[in-house]
Amino acid sequence: MKNTLDEKKVRALALGCSYEIHTVDETDSTNNRLKELARNGAKGGYLLATAHQTAGRGRLGRSFFSPQSGVYLSLLLRPRSDPDKTLFFTTAAAVAVCRAIEKTSKERAQIKWVNDVYIKGRKACGILTEAAISEGVTDWAVVGIGVNIAPPKGGFPEEISDRAGAIFNDGNVPKGYENRLVAQIAIELERVYSQPHEPTAGEYRERSLLIGRRITVVNGEGHTDCTAVDVDDEARLEVEYDDGRREKLFSGEVERIILE
Repeated sequence: MKNTLDEKKVRALALGCSYEIHTVDETDSTNNRLKELARNGAKGGYLLATAHQTAGRGRLGRSFFSPQSGVYLSLLLRPRSDPDKTLFFTTAAAVAVCRAIEKTSKERAQIKWVNDVYIKGRKACGILTEAAISEGVTDWAVVGIGVNIAPPKGGFPEEISDRAGAIFNDGNVPKGYENRLVAQIAIELERVYSQPHEPTAGEYRERSLLIGRRITVVNGEGHTDCTAVDVDDEARLEVEYDDGRREKLFSGEVERIILE
């Protein structure tokens, strides 16, 4: 499968969304392009989407596999908010992507803390938020989203094949679906960013893939097995260790879900 985005169609499908939507055939990274625009004074609400990235990036400096069987988009925000609220841009985006997937397909989407969207136990989307702080507030934030619509030709690379998935794992993608998905994500992003934080935090919690499950967490203390107990309104993951001690994590990564 090889996706191609049509800017006019995406805009038409996103009718009513106030974002300034643009598409390109290919770019190194939509986040890179929007960060450059942000530094040059671009207004918030600029959304750039592509069907192919040559240098996509994920969290912790990792590369982000970006074949032409997915879509990749970034949104520029000008929030002028407390830097402590930056994580909300990521968690709200995860909720928006879940809604968009469910409204354009028959699949149920869940969230693996903090920034991954899963379908049928496999990662179908990753989210990366990058921001700039000026005079004690967030001057701009760029929210990058990459979604696997179908598996790439030849399958996913070996290093991610055990966890990577797509919306249509059988490869049977409806014609023009990539345009519909980008348009619906744009619509849902505007909705989550225009409403109070609390309802979105509640939905994020409801969609959690982890609550009640045994997991392995990686942070400054190394690799630790524990049980995911809850996700609070600040998107911190509450875990319980084997000795009964509980902790709320605001950073780190869930390396795996332990199957017992």
